[in-house]
Amino acid sequence: MKFVILLSFSIVLLFPTSCTSVKQIGKINMISNRNVDSNLDYGLIASYSGGTKRELKKSRALTVEDAVDQTVRKVPGGEFLMNSKVYLVKNKYFAVEGDVWGVKANATYRGFKVGDKVIIDGVLNTIATIKSLKDDKTCFIERINGLIEEIKYDRLSKAE
Repeated sequence: MKFVILLSFSIVLLFPTSCTSVKQIGKINMISNRNVDSNLDYGLIASYSGGTKRELKKSRALTVEDAVDQTVRKVPGGEFLMNSKVYLVKNKYFAVEGDVWGVKANATYRGFKVGDKVIIDGVLNTIATIKSLKDDKTCFIERINGLIEEIKYDRLSKAE
């Protein structure tokens, strides 16, 4: 009986430490892999990018530089991170969370930018306007009838 109680107590104590796969290893005020131009007027594009538990656990960046690139590239127009946290995932990979800054006016992704006229694949004679670039997979469009919806970039092509 003592053995069962001791074993149960040991499992309870060791369980939380064996399940933690994401550990914060540092905080950084600003981090970038690109040159920052002091003459440009940068603005906040996205807050806490890359910081959800799912995004952190999904990271497979082998270096901090790769982790920064992954986080910045997810946000159209992103240039650098501020107020960042660096994490070690599964004692092997790195992940970075932070506020993404960039030049909003120059934000493009896959050749699309806000205000572009686009045609939706699979929908005949439907021209829409891009209202905002959400992330690296989707954007928001406004159809002619005023309906705004989220759609994947793969379904869009530029209208002439």
